[in-house]
Amino acid sequence: MTTTRRGLLQFLGGSAVGALFTPAPWRLITDTALWSENWPGIPRPARGEARYKFTNCSLCDAGCAVRARCIGDQPVSLAGVGGGLCPFGLTAHHLPFHPARLKEGPVKEAAAAVTSAIANRGPTEHVAVLDLRPGRTASWMYRQAMASIPNGTYLAPPEPLVAVDLQKARTVLSLGAPLLDGWGTPSKVFAARDQFRLIQAEAVESRTAALADVWLPVAPGTEGALASAVTGEVDAADAARITGLSAEQVERLLNELKENGPALVVDSEMSPAVVDANVRLGGWGHTIGPRPQAPTPDAWNKAAPVADLDKVPNGSIRVLLIDESAAGAYLPWAPIEKKLAANALVVAVAPYDGGYARHAQYVLPAAIYPETMDDIPPAVDSMAATFRLAAPLVAAPAGMASVRELLGISDGLRERADAIHKVGQGLLVTYADGKSVAVKDLKADDFWKALNAGGAWTGDTKLPAERRRDEARRGREESLRHVDPEYPFTVVTERRVAGLCSPALSQIYQESNLRLAPNRIALHPSDASRCGVADGARALIETASGKREVIVTVDSSIRSGVVLAPGREDVAFTSAKVVRI
Repeated sequence: MTTTRRGLLQFLGGSAVGALFTPAPWRLITDTALWSENWPGIPRPARGEARYKFTNCSLCDAGCAVRARCIGDQPVSLAGVGGGLCPFGLTAHHLPFHPARLKEGPVKEAAAAVTSAIANRGPTEHVAVLDLRPGRTASWMYRQAMASIPNGTYLAPPEPLVAVDLQKARTVLSLGAPLLDGWGTPSKVFAARDQFRLIQAEAVESRTAALADVWLPVAPGTEGALASAVTGEVDAADAARITGLSAEQVERLLNELKENGPALVVDSEMSPAVVDANVRLGGWGHTIGPRPQAPTPDAWNKAAPVADLDKVPNGSIRVLLIDESAAGAYLPWAPIEKKLAANALVVAVAPYDGGYARHAQYVLPAAIYPETMDDIPPAVDSMAATFRLAAPLVAAPAGMASVRELLGISDGLRERADAIHKVGQGLLVTYADGKSVAVKDLKADDFWKALNAGGAWTGDTKLPAERRRDEARRGREESLRHVDPEYPFTVVTERRVAGLCSPALSQIYQESNLRLAPNRIALHPSDASRCGVADGARALIETASGKREVIVTVDSSIRSGVVLAPGREDVAFTSAKVVRI
């Protein structure tokens, strides 16, 4: 029989139709699905009896209490105690498995290089530690280590010297602070939200601005002029000229702060200008007060002070150790780089390869929450002293490093807990049973064990001496930003938790653009048109420091003249230009 093309096509077509009525293709699909779920490396949920552990979240200074549901030793879900957790806190148990995490590094080689560089440095050369989360017990240990080393220098971003009490405020003026987006303790902020009227002064319509009662779209970087108007240093007309608001808006704001009190003025750093404004409004000791600190051992009083980076001699730092394991804020790299010696050794200890790691000779992997044993500085909305441990929920992998180990110092946590117990004041709250016990009724070992089990110590709210108010107000500086014709835009950065976030959250914000992806910027429609770019177009954003390729998002909520970019606060208010590719 002769085979024709027609016959061949009929045979193939009939075979295909016939196969659909046999179990073969359907069984193949089923088996493929089963095989794909059982490849080597596919994570398998732990099975067994559920039990609960308690700790405190150290991703930010809020330090929210956490209840972890665990199967065996593995946390499978996190929830807040006495209030909710932010999305970053809810998914923090994903972080140890983040694909971008640093898992190994030349720890022994870096330790030897640090020891050699410290021993062989010149008589005028400095050893410095840059601490990105000041206020912790680890910060005290760094300061003690630097005090014991000739020309030891402790560097840190400025931290708030005051705390606020939102529960007592009826009107809140927020000068760019992300009040409803992770600035304070979420449970406290949202519990107090219905009791105060929120006025948000900010260059972009952020999530806090969108949820505020009033949004004042001021020019970028001019929020401080409103604080100056409150203190009377400038009048309403000058404040309006600087901020781009109308004089009527400024007058209305000033009247509301005076008539609908108690009033509270906040910004992200609680700057001296903001402290002055609150003192003028009569809020000292009511809505605002000195940020309290937990007791410390007497021997720690000899710790080195926080150094002013501008006063460190240029080219003097021979060894710079950067603790980026729990980053809260950043200092710009450019002024740091000027202080480095020509043969400077820079070592960054971080959980991921980013940030300052780009400038370091050695990048060492750090343990990450919830693997770490660390304490958490008092939250900016806590008027009482606190001491809370981020007790680890899982063991850190082998090969992790820390700045403490490079310097050969302890973590100091037990010593500080003993100092608190010795004072005998305040209460210990245990989350497992929800009870509060006076510290004076506990033994030192029991107090330490309870802290390790996720408890929290809270002191009283007694205000220190009046001079603390003067210290908090000291050092105020005013600066006005001028437009550079070559760089007509001002960069405003989206605030976010520093470091890694859960891959699940990354997927959500990258697909939805609820938060800008690292390669995106946002422009007002008129600015985008003037630059010749459309929504989704590629462009170059250029500053005096360099340029990078980005994707443009056109958003009418962005103020004209502003570029909204993801990033850290150290690059905020930089002048820039956007060029179409």
